Amino acid sequence: MPETQNPPSTDTKPDTAETKVRRALEADPGTTAAVLATAAGVGRSTATKILSRWAAEGVVTRSDGKDQSVPVTWTWGAHAADDPFEVEETDNADGQETVSSPVPTPDPITTDPAVLDTPTTEASAKDRLPKGALYELVKEFLHKHPGEEFGPAKIGTELVRSSGAVNNALEKLVTNGLATKTCEAPKRFTSS
Repeated sequence: MPETQNPPSTDTKPDTAETKVRRALEADPGTTAAVLATAAGVGRSTATKILSRWAAEGVVTRSDGKDQSVPVTWTWGAHAADDPFEVEETDNADGQETVSSPVPTPDPITTDPAVLDTPTTEASAKDRLPKGALYELVKEFLHKHPGEEFGPAKIGTELVRSSGAVNNALEKLVTNGLATKTCEAPKRFTSS
């Protein structure tokens, strides 16, 4: 009976997505996340998340496109022209090479934990309501405008809330007898 030979075991770990994206970026600096993802064999969203995290850490440089026709490109930190950690070699008067490595001052905007934890999205302007609060806001709105008919979109705009959530509150008000649905399509409600 012939003997089967087991292939020699290798202790190398499989490449991670980060390793693949790094190799692709080093091979082709100044390219888009989509091209890097294809070259690395990972998804575009995965590559974009990795690159964004690296940009926050200062490892890569992101060049903003001016508009949709000029895409965002990525460069490994060592290739960046404005790299604050770039080592500059110069010859001094004695003919000897000297290496100067400036110590960059940390940017308080990007390093302050209090600033990093501050939400900057649209959602911060519109705080999340506690449970049942939208129901009360919609009920108040209808009672302040007796006899007038409103749709969920109009009330949502007035209260700066989602029209879908407002519609749910309105339907609950109708079920509880505090509002009346005057028209099914388009949906219109009034106070009872």
